Amino acid sequence: MRIAAETARGLLKCEKGIAALEFVFIAPALLMLVFSVIIYSLYFTAMVGVRQAAAEGARAAVAGLSTSERVSLAQARAQSVITTYGSLLGGAARPQITAAPDTTGTFRVEVSYDMSASPLMRYGNIIPLPSKTVKASVTVTNGGY
Repeated sequence: MRIAAETARGLLKCEKGIAALEFVFIAPALLMLVFSVIIYSLYFTAMVGVRQAAAEGARAAVAGLSTSERVSLAQARAQSVITTYGSLLGGAARPQITAAPDTTGTFRVEVSYDMSASPLMRYGNIIPLPSKTVKASVTVTNGGY
């Protein structure tokens, strides 16, 4: 009995392996934090890319003289911006680019990109993510005085 009590006291005082035990409890939370930062940074990069595509499309549309020319300029420029982002957006889906004049004398460019096929959305399900469709729209005036 006396040996068992001494062994128990010795085990309670022993600090060997405490660091490994702390690592076992802390590592999953730290790894989750690191992966969350990486996944959200890629998602925000996709958002910036879609917003930049809409802005560049609207900026290019200002140079057009007719509505059809503005639409083609806006769609071509927005598509080229999306293409430069390439794999950061997932690369599988084609964006939906809508460019049309509004009734108020303005021209609106909308870009919508479905990221559901992106690896980000497949492997990012360990954390709650925002919508799988990233949208942006920009409105510019038609010009004139």
